[in-house]
Amino acid sequence: MRNIFSHSNTCSWEWSKKLNSAFSLTLALLLCLFPLSGEAVPQKSQDNLNVWLDYACFRNFPDTNQSYVEIYYSFNRREFKFTQEAQTYEARLFLNLTIEDKQENLVENRMWNRRSKVNRWEETQIDYMILDQAEVILEPGDYLLKLSVTDLGSEYQGESSLDLKVKAFGEKNLQLSDLELAFQVEPDTSTHRFTKAGRKILPNPWGTFTHDRGMMYFYAELYNLAVLPDADPDYVLSFAVLDSRGKEVKDFGNQTRKKPGNSAVVLSGINISTLPQGNYILQVQAQDKESKQKASVAKNFTILGGKTEEEKSLFSPNEIERFKQDVAYIATAGELDMFDQLTLEGKRRYIEEFWRKRDTNPDTPINEFKIEHYRRMNYANLQFSRTRESGDGWYTDMGRVYILYGEPTEIERHPLTRESKSWEQWNYNELQGGVYFIFIDEDGYGVYRLVHSTLRGEVKDPTWEERVRGDSPFR
Repeated sequence: MRNIFSHSNTCSWEWSKKLNSAFSLTLALLLCLFPLSGEAVPQKSQDNLNVWLDYACFRNFPDTNQSYVEIYYSFNRREFKFTQEAQTYEARLFLNLTIEDKQENLVENRMWNRRSKVNRWEETQIDYMILDQAEVILEPGDYLLKLSVTDLGSEYQGESSLDLKVKAFGEKNLQLSDLELAFQVEPDTSTHRFTKAGRKILPNPWGTFTHDRGMMYFYAELYNLAVLPDADPDYVLSFAVLDSRGKEVKDFGNQTRKKPGNSAVVLSGINISTLPQGNYILQVQAQDKESKQKASVAKNFTILGGKTEEEKSLFSPNEIERFKQDVAYIATAGELDMFDQLTLEGKRRYIEEFWRKRDTNPDTPINEFKIEHYRRMNYANLQFSRTRESGDGWYTDMGRVYILYGEPTEIERHPLTRESKSWEQWNYNELQGGVYFIFIDEDGYGVYRLVHSTLRGEVKDPTWEERVRGDSPFR
């Protein structure tokens, strides 16, 4: 399993993409307005560097008596002192990472030097967050994690520390690893340090997100799924956002997934663009449909910089052009025709009104319908795209059905045999007294097409069973 996740155990220096202007402007405000519960937030002074620190624990497959820990950290390049070196500018750093057990015994002490280089002096004056991570193998227990950094040019220093609680991962009961929060997830099959499960996952050590980014991504691992002959092949995931007191703010529903083995990757995201600024808890739950065992994990996060009502109505030209694609399945033909006839300002107002009319609970400060719609679109792109790069899962038949009707009550999967093609039946017990959809992989390339449904208004083919049996590749 470890080779699937592609965890790296060597230390390297990685650079993140420059933060958008909204996050750069509000970064300093975070320290005084929204201190994160359970995470270290260093106090800033004239000669003190900001250091952000977080971690996540996973099973150590070579030796399950110990756990694999990823430590995520970050600095702001703008705080470093750069000196000219030939045609470039360079800052030199000294880092020291220590881990102590409860008896204050030093169990890890790493020291290393790093350099940051830029080509132009102007680059040193821009907020630019440097991301990196370290890895360590530890026995389960409670520790103190501390990371200090010294700018060797200015001799300014910064330090961050937090309690490190290392989970024990057994081999019997269903378990979830810690959650890793991420800014960005993109396909990547290289040996990059941030790459796991065929994705480059850009961690967020601050646990803080802004509305401009829209999505909050997260990664975890699920262990000890029941995989036996004739066992139920599926497990169920559910995601929810709670407020800082543990009260549910939004339930993002259930997702049924097929077991890839006795361990699985949990990689998903939620749309946070309409959540008010404040402190929240992300809760992820899993249930094995065979063993009925459940597991859950939670993680604090913060949303910074809520939009005013006036700002919410100011959509960019790109957002306006993308609107028709986003609502293609839920807007009527008349609504789309009217949208095309409006001026730019009219389109902006129309988009706001479009979502307002569909808000299932206008008394709350969030639009539950819009959040759920974009969650379904994101899930469709992650699960049903033709390739990892195409991002066209929303355009597939399975993607369309999922976006329109949500998570099926039950999925029946029928693999390729000598007598039939691969096909799936999605059952929705709550729609029109109970309906189903039949999808067939007619070409054998993993693209399932909807061929029949008992739902009114959907495609119907009474001979669909003949299409399942016809022209199997094994014949």
